[in-house]
Amino acid sequence: MATRTRAAKRTSFWSLLGTIFSRILIVLLLVATFFPFAMLINMSLKSNLKIKQAFFAPPNPVKWANFANAWEFVKQPILNSLFVCAVSLVCILVMVSLSGYAFGRMEFKGKNLLFTLLLAVLMIPYTLLIIPNYRIIASMGLLNNYLALILPYIGGQQVFGIILARAFYASLPNELFEAARLDGADELQSYLRIALPLSAPTLITVGITVVVSMYNDYIWPTLVLTTGDKMKTFCQIVFNNAAGNGAPDLGLLAASFVLGTIPLLAVTIPLLRYYTQGILAGAIKG
Repeated sequence: MATRTRAAKRTSFWSLLGTIFSRILIVLLLVATFFPFAMLINMSLKSNLKIKQAFFAPPNPVKWANFANAWEFVKQPILNSLFVCAVSLVCILVMVSLSGYAFGRMEFKGKNLLFTLLLAVLMIPYTLLIIPNYRIIASMGLLNNYLALILPYIGGQQVFGIILARAFYASLPNELFEAARLDGADELQSYLRIALPLSAPTLITVGITVVVSMYNDYIWPTLVLTTGDKMKTFCQIVFNNAAGNGAPDLGLLAASFVLGTIPLLAVTIPLLRYYTQGILAGAIKG
């Protein structure tokens, strides 16, 4: 009995020690994650001279003019990025839901082969597709056109979503669709009235993933949008100025980055609950 009690105490001690260690590790990871963003906000409220002289010091005095100047600097690029993301997102979600339903609920010749080829696309590095995509867009005469961004985004960003949607649709009970067929519903009505409403968390997950990827893309817009600043995206304008020659205004650039993150935060934070549900649905049911 005494031996069992000592063993229980020893187990309890190591369990408590593991809990404390895990909490400390989580706190350190959170600090490492949010500290750069905190310093970005700190920079955005200081003058260029103050940033260089006292980088870690709090802003004194606070230079709110950085945000006013940054807004004029990135207002149009942010709108350009949001326009491209919105048009691409609508097309991607339509194709993801339709393709995922076809792979998950329908039977047709070559289904497994096509899905295998779709999985194989994920194994191709993005950088290998840049030159072929550029040649295709150039041959279509779409350079310096928003379609040069939208079409490749639609073609490249839907693969992960189709796989996730297919896993979700395949997991739905057959009884739902059999009951719909008995009531006279065809395949399209079953998709619109049963499958599509239930797949909202999955489609939200896909939407958040692709919007963040498209909004933060720098390489592809830099290749296909080369004329003027009116058409350029947010990342193009800010990164080009951050990496330009001379001495950039670091406070202005920091404020620009802060303003540029607001649209993504406004989109993702209210939908994080559905994002988690969609990831779990695709992971567990797939």
